[in-house]
Amino acid sequence: MSLAALNSVAILGGGVAGWMTAGALARALPVDCTIRVVETADSASRGALSTLPALRTFHGLLGLDEAVLMRAARGTFKLGARYSGWTGSGQNGDHVEGFSDAGANLDGVAFHHHWLRARERGDVGRYEDYSLAAVAGRLGRFAPPSEDPRSVLSTLSYGLHLDAAGYVAALRSTAGRAEARGGEIAEVALAPDGRIAAVTLADGERIVADLFIDATPDGRLIAAMPDAAWIDESAALACDRLALREVAPRANPPPLTEFEAVAEGWLRRVPLRGGDAVTLAYASGQTSDDAARDILGGEATIVSLRNGRRRRVWSGNCLAIGPAASQLEPLNGDDARAIQSGVGRLIALLPTAEGSPLAAMEYNRLMAEEQERARDMAVFRYAAAARTDPLWVQARRAPPSAALAYKQAQFESRGRVVLYDEESFVEGAWVGAFLGHGITPRRHDRLADRLPGDQADAALARLRGLIRQAAQAMPLHADALKDRP
Repeated sequence: MSLAALNSVAILGGGVAGWMTAGALARALPVDCTIRVVETADSASRGALSTLPALRTFHGLLGLDEAVLMRAARGTFKLGARYSGWTGSGQNGDHVEGFSDAGANLDGVAFHHHWLRARERGDVGRYEDYSLAAVAGRLGRFAPPSEDPRSVLSTLSYGLHLDAAGYVAALRSTAGRAEARGGEIAEVALAPDGRIAAVTLADGERIVADLFIDATPDGRLIAAMPDAAWIDESAALACDRLALREVAPRANPPPLTEFEAVAEGWLRRVPLRGGDAVTLAYASGQTSDDAARDILGGEATIVSLRNGRRRRVWSGNCLAIGPAASQLEPLNGDDARAIQSGVGRLIALLPTAEGSPLAAMEYNRLMAEEQERARDMAVFRYAAAARTDPLWVQARRAPPSAALAYKQAQFESRGRVVLYDEESFVEGAWVGAFLGHGITPRRHDRLADRLPGDQADAALARLRGLIRQAAQAMPLHADALKDRP
């Protein structure tokens, strides 16, 4: 059996998905393997990205300097996300899910159980008051994490807010050996064995490669492959349009992605240098594009969205990454997560020139499980909402997945967080989401009772004060950005 290495890779589509893939493959593949990127017009990047801290690790692997990236992409810092309006029309309840540990492990018991126990006795503040990232985010302050484990700043982590077009420009610089051109796909020709024989462009050029990466918005290549049908998730995630607009910047924007539930769907505000990127997610069957533009108060770019995923994202010699593989309402603040995972797993399971069926099977399993867990987080946010607007009522009628129903039932019963394989969100993220959206366990872990009540109350008071003091000592977010010109 031949185990010839890849000699050529063709990436069709460009954009964030295409150039993240190109940058990573340029470092992972031998220099004699050619990498071509064909940027189609519809893959041009729009709007802004709200990312998880893990993407910064990916940037390090690409050799992408964060200061350079932030200049190119008008970047700002992100300590978490703020959700408001979820409790129903006319109510202002909100919460922040921060990128830091909440509280401390007291007597070997997870902190949220001590908070739940203390809450039964009196007012101990919000759960987020014990998260340095959440408190600092509300105060509009930012400081990088400390490497000193004794410092409360060591509990911090942070993501980034990035202009999508600027991010693509920065990514291009990491894939210097990749050949790039513009073009449109005219035909995808399959060989008798079901693999892609060639892709013909509108100008007649015929592209042949050992591996084709589909980074097109509509999955033009992967849709031609066997068993790559689209699994629709629109019953529980009804928003199929995004309206994008940039508005004037604020003097000191919070280092948070802000989500506001509204009658039509939800609004997202991402702070960038020079302006804030605003997105309205809505359902076209209930809100027209013109009405969406009116809600944003001016001209807006309309982008179609199709919640769901491919049954198989790697079929034969074609692998889909980004919107071609899966789409999900950007409600979790995890933009580029699926792309980063897809690229990382491609490198870990790199095929030979002749293909690797077992690697493809494992890739498809891992990507499907990860997308289902991320979907569960988005679906939960709809299910937990108390809003009575038609779109929200419709979303709540859709039954949750068995995995999500079990996860929520376990937390409601005893505050236990069930984590499955390929979770994108750690235990602390689920605790913050559950409590923030009003899901309170019926009982706490009785092991927390080993710590006398007065000692627990004193420990919580000290923690809350320490965190507040540390957050107030941080520079304003705007000043921290000046230090990263």
